[in-house]
Amino acid sequence: MPTVTARQAAARWGLREATARRILADVAAIDRDLETGAKLYDQDAADAAYSSRPGRGTRVDITAAALPDEQVDRLLADDSIPVAHRALWSLLRDGHARIGDALSLDVRDVDLEEGVAHLSHPKQEADRRRIPISDRTARLAREATVGRDAGPLIADTRGRPISREAATRFARQAAQASIHSFRPRPNG
Repeated sequence: MPTVTARQAAARWGLREATARRILADVAAIDRDLETGAKLYDQDAADAAYSSRPGRGTRVDITAAALPDEQVDRLLADDSIPVAHRALWSLLRDGHARIGDALSLDVRDVDLEEGVAHLSHPKQEADRRRIPISDRTARLAREATVGRDAGPLIADTRGRPISREAATRFARQAAQASIHSFRPRPNG
């Protein structure tokens, strides 16, 4: 079985070594090079990881089809999924919010009785500054913010904000879908 180091993979793929290391992060090392101590990866597994990455300028995660309503309903009702992630997914689905905007919301930005979230600094000035919140989203947000009257709306169990990367990774793991799949398509 042919093996490759991150440096060799970078040269093979025409990338910087740091980029090759990021690609190889999801590939299990099978051994170490005796001379350099560098991790050795199965060449076929490394090439497969490289091939599965979107190319420059191609964001397949953003163009992913929206999840069917039935699947979203099932995920939002699943109590084994942390409520903060379910609240985020519901906010993305019902409010058509951008991910960054939803993650930047503070508890004080949301009026659960009125059913609206107020964006102080939307990504684009043309974006809506008021995001509608359904009863389901309000219920999940209340559950996610129990005992907190300030701080990030979407937070982990210790009250720390959930990062975009963590939200993306968790959606991929728990829902087998891109975080962008929770947002309905403009014509859908």
